[in-house]
Amino acid sequence: MAYATEAQFAEFLAPDIPPAQARRLLETASDLIDELLIGAVYAVDDQGNPADPAVADSFAKAVMHQVQYMTVTGDETGANANVSSLSQGGLSVTRSLGSSRGSGGSGRTPRYSENAVGVLKAGGLLPIRPRTY
Repeated sequence: MAYATEAQFAEFLAPDIPPAQARRLLETASDLIDELLIGAVYAVDDQGNPADPAVADSFAKAVMHQVQYMTVTGDETGANANVSSLSQGGLSVTRSLGSSRGSGGSGRTPRYSENAVGVLKAGGLLPIRPRTY
């Protein structure tokens, strides 16, 4: 189940129109956000959804940013992660393989939207430190 609805996504994009495959993109983006949430601790309801509305809102925003990122990069599957040059319509992107390589110097297109990661960080939901008891 996607963390954001098609209606939320339409409102997020307004005045732009969501893509025809918005539902599938929201599901795919939710799966990617789930990868980032491995190790995160938050309360859930009986269906396994975030119990705190603020947490649910952060997840929805992260998913919508991820869909927007996948749409802009034209890469729903992550298959273009190793591509150094890409042209689609009026968009042309060339990635430098020199010293200014992105994503930790790998020269790869990041898998996750920086905005999505930022939303999760700001909400304290990105598990970046081990939790010990």
